[in-house]
Amino acid sequence: REDLSVRFRPSYFPFTEPSAEVDIQCVMCSGDGCRVCSQSGWLEVMGCGMVHPEVFRHSGIDAGRYTGFAFGMGAERLAMLRYGVNDLRMFFDNDLRFLRQFA
Repeated sequence: REDLSVRFRPSYFPFTEPSAEVDIQCVMCSGDGCRVCSQSGWLEVMGCGMVHPEVFRHSGIDAGRYTGFAFGMGAERLAMLRYGVNDLRMFFDNDLRFLRQFA
């Protein structure tokens, strides 16, 4: 959709600093607020940030020499949007009647 609003906002994750999240306007309610988006009008689809130096230290990597960028997209959230699933938990309930439609 060309009219879909996207926002990039600061956030907090313990393993990245600084951190950010990418949200898209809820496609179920067009941003008005519903159960899917917890009445916010937005759905988080990605988190990202610079890898915190402590992560490198705990991994035995020289944090003075190396840096990194971490990001993760919620594949189940994208599938939820693509297929009109209104409850994210359905992907984790192990109901084969539901899951078979994606095989």
